[in-house]
Amino acid sequence: MIDRILNRLRVWLQQFFPERQIYHRSEGKVNYISLTPRNQMIAAASAGVLIIWLLYSTISVFSSGHLLSSQSIRAHESRTKVQLMLSEARAREASTKALLENRTKEFSIAANEFEQRLGTLKILLNHVSEPTFVTNTNQSSASGNLVMAAAASDPEPRQSRPLPSPVIDNTNQPMARLSMLKNEQDLILRTAEETTTDKVENLMSILQFTGLNTGKLLATEKTNVGGPYIAMSEADLFAEALDIDNDFSRRILRLSTRLNEAKQLEQILLTTPLANPVLAEHRRTSKFGSRIDPITGKPARHPGMDFGAFRLAPIGATSAGKVVYAGWKSGYGRFVEIDHGRGFRTRYAHMAKLVVKRGQIVQEGDKIGLMGSSGRSTGTHLHYEIWHNGKIYDPEKFLKAGLYVQQKK
Repeated sequence: MIDRILNRLRVWLQQFFPERQIYHRSEGKVNYISLTPRNQMIAAASAGVLIIWLLYSTISVFSSGHLLSSQSIRAHESRTKVQLMLSEARAREASTKALLENRTKEFSIAANEFEQRLGTLKILLNHVSEPTFVTNTNQSSASGNLVMAAAASDPEPRQSRPLPSPVIDNTNQPMARLSMLKNEQDLILRTAEETTTDKVENLMSILQFTGLNTGKLLATEKTNVGGPYIAMSEADLFAEALDIDNDFSRRILRLSTRLNEAKQLEQILLTTPLANPVLAEHRRTSKFGSRIDPITGKPARHPGMDFGAFRLAPIGATSAGKVVYAGWKSGYGRFVEIDHGRGFRTRYAHMAKLVVKRGQIVQEGDKIGLMGSSGRSTGTHLHYEIWHNGKIYDPEKFLKAGLYVQQKK
């Protein structure tokens, strides 16, 4: 069977590759080359292998080219995407850097504004915390102002409230700096508000002892109003955006109003006659109001208060002012009247001798005369009256209020 197949294959090959001869003629000679079937088969096989290799190579080149082209496209797309992402990242970095610089600048502006506010608030608090009255009438000072005392209801003089010292954070972080400044500002504002409120309440309580209408007194001061000026800027809007004390302006306005009210009350008290008119040991011999007249023996209205002491005891002004009358006055004898301003006037009667003249400016405690018994009098004493806007008041109430204040020398 195998031999038959091999014979058939041999026959087929001999038919396909018969022996061939190639003739070649040159210079009248004929030569030939004989190609046996074997040689032809080897040549055909070699040619077939070569063709197959060429086809394979061509296909491989085309396939590789297509693959490389796809990879190149993908690589290009990847590079483009990476470059785009890098550009976006750089843009975001630049934007973030610009925003950071802008916010840092805004933080700096806001922090500087807070520092300026704090400087103003500290000055304001120093003014608020200045003592204005003292209860101990034996104390003295080189200043020319009144000194704040305990409230009239306090048995002991009130100690001054120290300004709290917040812990300072030296960090350079803007938010921490702003937070620290905000806390310090709140602390100063709260202390100033409490101190000013206490001062106003104490001043009002002192004036209430006199029987004066404090509302009307303050109303007369409205033409001379003022207060600290706290400048606002665009940094405040930034601070509000960060929720950093939105009510700063309102608190400053309230504080300025209260501080101005305290200042007005202080000025009123500076002109209010609260001191004792007798500058020596004395006694009170007759009160203000209804009494039995010592001369007629009948009920009468006594428009002042009488003080008894030794003859020629020194009589002093009970508040600073201008002497508007100094001389003899019917019923009053040797008489002095002093205008203290803001509607206040005081009268001193029955003196033995006057030591001031009309138009003279006197300070609290300045000697204006000597006690005597001139005019309608039954003995050595001083008749003392207090007037305000044409209305007479009980000197006893002013002397009681005077126990809580002292004009500093």
